[in-house]
Amino acid sequence: MKILRDSRGIALVVVILMMVILLSITGASLLFSGFNLKITRHLKTTSAAIHVADAGIQHALAVIPAGTQFDTLLQGSVTGFPCANPCNGNSNKATLTGSLSGYTYTVVAENDPAEGAPTNDSNKIITLTSEATGPNSSRRKVKAYIGRMANSFVPPGAVYVPGNTSTDSDFNTSGTFFVTGSDTSYTDSDANGRADSTGTGAQSPIYGVAAGNQTVADEFKNSLSSAEKSRVQGKDYNGTTSPATPSIGVPTTTIDVNEVATNFINQIASTSCPPKCLSGLEWNSTDCPSTNPCRLGTDSSPQITYIKQGSDHIHFDGYVYGSGVLVVEGKAHFYGNFEFHGLVIAIAPGGLGGSTEEDIKLKLKNNARIFGHLMLGPNSDDLKFDIKDTAAVYYSSQALSFVQTNWGSLLPQPPRLVAWQEVMQ
Repeated sequence: MKILRDSRGIALVVVILMMVILLSITGASLLFSGFNLKITRHLKTTSAAIHVADAGIQHALAVIPAGTQFDTLLQGSVTGFPCANPCNGNSNKATLTGSLSGYTYTVVAENDPAEGAPTNDSNKIITLTSEATGPNSSRRKVKAYIGRMANSFVPPGAVYVPGNTSTDSDFNTSGTFFVTGSDTSYTDSDANGRADSTGTGAQSPIYGVAAGNQTVADEFKNSLSSAEKSRVQGKDYNGTTSPATPSIGVPTTTIDVNEVATNFINQIASTSCPPKCLSGLEWNSTDCPSTNPCRLGTDSSPQITYIKQGSDHIHFDGYVYGSGVLVVEGKAHFYGNFEFHGLVIAIAPGGLGGSTEEDIKLKLKNNARIFGHLMLGPNSDDLKFDIKDTAAVYYSSQALSFVQTNWGSLLPQPPRLVAWQEVMQ
């Protein structure tokens, strides 16, 4: 009995020890469960962060305009990709910022490390580094190498007006003019430089008028009377509505018109007029009669022609025919039986923009026609575009093939993703 009395309370001790053990196990389980929840939550947010970083790269690809190199981007001249100070490729680089689903991303553009000049691209390769941050201090970074596509050039519209929201656009339309984004072939049976008949080309329709934003698109649409809406055809055109639905749209791809113009101008070695006219050029019906029309290249021998406004505007009247690329800087009037096959680019005085009320002014009247593509740029200047009488602009892959064959590397192409990798931090 004495032995038994000495063992009293042992059961309580055992129970307490068991409870301590069970509580320890339970606490440890809860602790590790919390760790697992944190790990899972952190894995989820960091996994989402890498997708947001990739979204930043995709956003950048949508913002970078079509071109041949990336100088304007590296120099901070692309809308949405500014530099805090003048770009120098060191502390100040072109940077895009954005947010998505509670995350933020920053995309920094840099020239290919293989090149020495930080803001002068020559090999058509740049890098974009996108870093995304989000909840729980999640952070992921990706680096992408960006190049240019190498497809045949397809313009966004028969007429391209890239202007941004600050562009002061003035469109005047009258008569029985015609603009079409439906691919148009033509036949010049007498080889005089003017098409005798037209047909249907093989390429898919593009917009009759492609604008840089909806504001510019609406400005052009509002310039049309009910009858004139049927005279702008191409992609999304609907002639059964009342009035007809014109082919006027906002493409997803933008073009750096100044870069394209500069690329072609730099190809002209001659200083004679034409092809390079630095003090204007004016031809009338006496200078260019039907029996001896003035030439700016032919379909069999296309050329690049650059004409800069002189003391007066550029003026073509009578019978002026050309083929290849025509760049006009300043105010230009195309009247009479003017016809051009290929690419026509109208830029502002000074090439990179001016300060006059009408920086870009282009008039097409009488029987003037363009087969190929017409670009009106640059992006942010005042613009006045008139198309009247029986003047016409036809998208024509046949006419653009002369440009593609001879100077395809100078035609703008959208950016493309070459390679992509995660940057470990």
